[in-house]
Amino acid sequence: MPALLWPKPFRYFSNVRFFLLSLCVILSLFVVVVAYFLYARTGNLLLQRVREQALAYADLIDHTKMWNYDYGGVYVEKKRGVESNGYLLKIGVNPDLKTTDGRTLTLRNHAIMIKEISVRSEQQDGPSFRIVSSHPLDPANTPDPVEMAALGMFSQGAHEMSRLVLDNPTGPIYRFLLPLHADKSCLECHATRIGDVLGALSITLTISELARETHFSQLLIIVAAVVIIGLVVGITYFLTWRLVIKLDEAQWRLKRLASTDELTGLNNRRHILARLEEEFERSIRLDQPLCVIMLDLDFFKKINDTWGHPFGDHVLKWVANRMNEVVRAYDIIGRIGGEEFVIISPGTTLDEALVLAERLRETIEQETIEHGEISITLTVSAGIVLMDKGDITSDDLIRRADAALYRAKQAGRNRVAI
Repeated sequence: MPALLWPKPFRYFSNVRFFLLSLCVILSLFVVVVAYFLYARTGNLLLQRVREQALAYADLIDHTKMWNYDYGGVYVEKKRGVESNGYLLKIGVNPDLKTTDGRTLTLRNHAIMIKEISVRSEQQDGPSFRIVSSHPLDPANTPDPVEMAALGMFSQGAHEMSRLVLDNPTGPIYRFLLPLHADKSCLECHATRIGDVLGALSITLTISELARETHFSQLLIIVAAVVIIGLVVGITYFLTWRLVIKLDEAQWRLKRLASTDELTGLNNRRHILARLEEEFERSIRLDQPLCVIMLDLDFFKKINDTWGHPFGDHVLKWVANRMNEVVRAYDIIGRIGGEEFVIISPGTTLDEALVLAERLRETIEQETIEHGEISITLTVSAGIVLMDKGDITSDDLIRRADAALYRAKQAGRNRVAI
């Protein structure tokens, strides 16, 4: 398996690593922004939901108040636990009434009725509500700091005030206040003008369950964001890595196509001559021998003319395979055109090159080439040169090797000339 198929560290592709890092950061930021939006929206939905509940209670309380006022108050039997409204006496209203059967009824105006309904609601873990004023008749209606701040806002024209209290000792609560403008029902007890801000309706909702649900939803959003970021980064890394491998394979194939003879798989003319130049410089630098063998197929044109070019291509590939089998691991083989091949043998003496060329010639001569119904034998001629001080460039080696090959041809072919 070529080395390029094995995983490589991303430092091998610094530009790709930067691209991958940038892409992962951008995708992660996008997920974080979406998660933050959902997180914040979940909290806003909680506030919206409890505000709608508070408005519904406020509307119900207002209807209850007006129902009480329309009947001029409601009398209830004065039993154990039912006390007279002493603050009505302060404004000259006797709250108690004797019946003919000896019972005592006491008046419940809208203010005390709302207070008693709130007490009943609180006993069942429901909302609490009360009417507060900056000048209350009943001290129990004195505003707390939150309600006092709301009254100040209402006097400036605010229409409502709400506050979410998360650090409440008994659990999260939602405070909601609406201004109470004086109407005709207020004139009986308060010295004010119709339309003035007389006080505020204060509603407190326990939202422990809603808060738990909201926090759980927000936690799921955070977990989902982390999981999505992990998946996005992992998938992006995997897909990008696969793309890098594919690009590297394609690059390797392009390089191989640029340096390889398409028919035989050997080095092509341009690449084998470039390698010869490298080995020529290396031999001079290290003062080592360098041999070049140029090999040509005998009577190859006759093979093409007799059996056709497809069979000729088969012969060329067969010879290339035999050359790969015979040469040593450090020898370099190339096809420089037609039926001509070059073998570069670094660090090889002339005698060693001669042994290699003869072994290759004998191997080809002794085997039969078969292809379908065609069966032939083949011979080759070779010329060998050893680099010497007279060789100024690698082209000199090629010219001398070509001259040696020509002498082998002239001497009758199927031989090696030095």
